[in-house]
Amino acid sequence: MSAVQPVRPDSQSRSIACLAIPSLAFQCELLERPGLAGTPVALSDEARGRVVDLTREARVFGVQAGMTLREAVALCPTLQVLEPRPALVARYADSLVGAMGVVSPLIEEAAQGVVFADLCGTEGLYPRIEDLRRAILGGLPARLRPQLGVAGHRLTAFVAALRAASSEVVQVPVAEAGAFLAREPVSLLPLTLDDIERLRLLGIDTCGQFGTLPRHAVEAQFGFPGGIAWLAARGEDPRPVRPRPWERERVVEHVQAEPPLISRESILHALEQMLGRALRHPQARNRFVRLVRVQAETERGGLWEREQVLREPLGDRARLWTVLHSLVEYGEFPGPLSLVTLELGGLTQESGRQHSLFTEQMRRRDQLDEMVRHLKVRFGESPIARVVEVEPWHRLPERRRALLEYDP
Repeated sequence: MSAVQPVRPDSQSRSIACLAIPSLAFQCELLERPGLAGTPVALSDEARGRVVDLTREARVFGVQAGMTLREAVALCPTLQVLEPRPALVARYADSLVGAMGVVSPLIEEAAQGVVFADLCGTEGLYPRIEDLRRAILGGLPARLRPQLGVAGHRLTAFVAALRAASSEVVQVPVAEAGAFLAREPVSLLPLTLDDIERLRLLGIDTCGQFGTLPRHAVEAQFGFPGGIAWLAARGEDPRPVRPRPWERERVVEHVQAEPPLISRESILHALEQMLGRALRHPQARNRFVRLVRVQAETERGGLWEREQVLREPLGDRARLWTVLHSLVEYGEFPGPLSLVTLELGGLTQESGRQHSLFTEQMRRRDQLDEMVRHLKVRFGESPIARVVEVEPWHRLPERRRALLEYDP
């Protein structure tokens, strides 16, 4: 399919941007090893059993993704096999989030190497698509081969990023989104692997074929997610960009260990020191924490991380230390740790907690609000809705009231 030519965007065709690097782990390794440029190189899986990705020079010898390393080396004796380094990939993934954060505060990291940004309201800052491209890609190394897609809806922006050339942008106007997605495989739709396999068994291989089906029939077979996928296939993906709420306010502490930490006691001692520094930080002082995340890196690029969303916000050091101790106590580390990171997120707005002095109804309302805040941190959105009157005089019942997200 020919790439969509960039045009001067309007407010509807620039709702969402997607920054994608399809094989982030492989591109990170190639960027860190410039001497391997122009040579046959392959990336193995973590078990060093099969080929995950490879360069064009390796494909010339017949090497393909999915082969065992023994088969690949037999075909190409000069093949350089690289091991993935999750810690390195995580750092570059964070740089992608930072690059998108330059143009919008609403950022969602859908996966490592795929980042969405809500562009609503940025038209005056970046009137041309080239201005947007330079702002996002200007801080990323070109050898990382970033690809940028801009469209009115989420799936269209993602596919546009996949079809963009390295360090280039593809923009899809809203009116052309359906035609742009028509030939794309159904595997890109927000459906489970089992549902995609069912579609293929029915002879439905492209988004265009899926979008021509009656919506009621699709929802009868695949439920509510099927309706979302049906809209996405037609270029009308309703899914918004959902940034994690604790990304806005957080406190992060690091410990660079030399020599690396080996014993569990030394790791716990480092975490105890970091917890004290984090709680003394001006941003976290006298406030409560909803999220605790621990991340550790080995000398060879291994990554270990644990995350705990707290049942109720905590501001007491002893109770937070109990949570941290439980995360680390039974952890199996991939090797000696050279860098340990502690993050306290989801900081509450209040600096203290006042219990209700009045009725039982007020206490229950406070409990409900607290539960909703916890669920928003856990899932990124409120699962509770409230009924509000919109047009109480209307003759249609469904027009009289509406469901709005309950945000305490």
